[in-house]
Amino acid sequence: MLSPRCSFHSSWRPYWPSGKPVHFVALQRLLREPTPGVAYIWLVIVMLLWASGVVVARSVHELVQPIGFSFWRWVTALVIMTPFAGVQLRRHAAYLRERIASIFALGLFMAVGSTAMIIAVRHTTATNVVLVSATQPIVTVVIAWILLRERLTRWQFVGIAAATGGIVAMIARLNFAVLSSLSFNPGDAVTLLSVTFYALYAVNLHRWISRVGPLMMMYVTCLSVVVVLLPAYAAESLWLAAMVLDSRVVAAIIFMALIPTLLATTMWNVSVGRVGPNRATVFTCLLPLFGTALAVLFLRESLQVYHLVGGLLVCTGITLVVKNNDDT
Repeated sequence: MLSPRCSFHSSWRPYWPSGKPVHFVALQRLLREPTPGVAYIWLVIVMLLWASGVVVARSVHELVQPIGFSFWRWVTALVIMTPFAGVQLRRHAAYLRERIASIFALGLFMAVGSTAMIIAVRHTTATNVVLVSATQPIVTVVIAWILLRERLTRWQFVGIAAATGGIVAMIARLNFAVLSSLSFNPGDAVTLLSVTFYALYAVNLHRWISRVGPLMMMYVTCLSVVVVLLPAYAAESLWLAAMVLDSRVVAAIIFMALIPTLLATTMWNVSVGRVGPNRATVFTCLLPLFGTALAVLFLRESLQVYHLVGGLLVCTGITLVVKNNDDT
């Protein structure tokens, strides 16, 4: 029997002796459980990649329709993943069929979350999007408490209050007249909606499809999101405006599919499994820092005092919420 080392011969076929495609086995090896140190490095990279996705979506927001952009992003991700996950899909087919309703509920959560984020960048800055997005761990804790009755500690309540203050500071731009007139940016509210649906996905993912690995979780997510978005995309194309796929838009779609969707989310899933969700979510504090820096560098957005104050309060709140403290 030929060893994998000998397979790069003139008679080479893209399969290992086990019958698995070479690229799938290589990806499995890449996604083996990393050391804690590697997982922490991955989490830093994930935040940078997610922030870059917000900046790229903001850069093309005037050229795309939000549902169409989201739909083609997920279609592209699905096409890219199919050669890697096809074998695993057949292996887990019976298990996944039993959970088809849960899979499509997860698809709905991710479809609304990702599409709402694209809508948000049409109405607010990339900087504000990443600042509000940094509240996702807090929203996740609240949803987990509602659905799973997980008890919040005293410090978690303090953290939620601090993060809420950060959101208020950012939305109101430290101008209390804005709050009194309720004239905040609607894009900020849409971002909070997106964060809520992302949190619903995060809380329920491992509860509903726990017996598959991160690649298969990502693949069935892509598949269900495409199915959920298809009728909405058709309606948008017929009654609002059709998606125009010029070179700049296509490049943005490919980037969004490869980097924030496939690479970053898979790295996140593996890292969370290694170091635990409490430690992993602390790294979301880096999202406003990376996102603001990228927006200032590439979109020429201005850095304001309220960004710093809001970001500091949000990061403080997140740290308190995920702090492993048994105090009540």
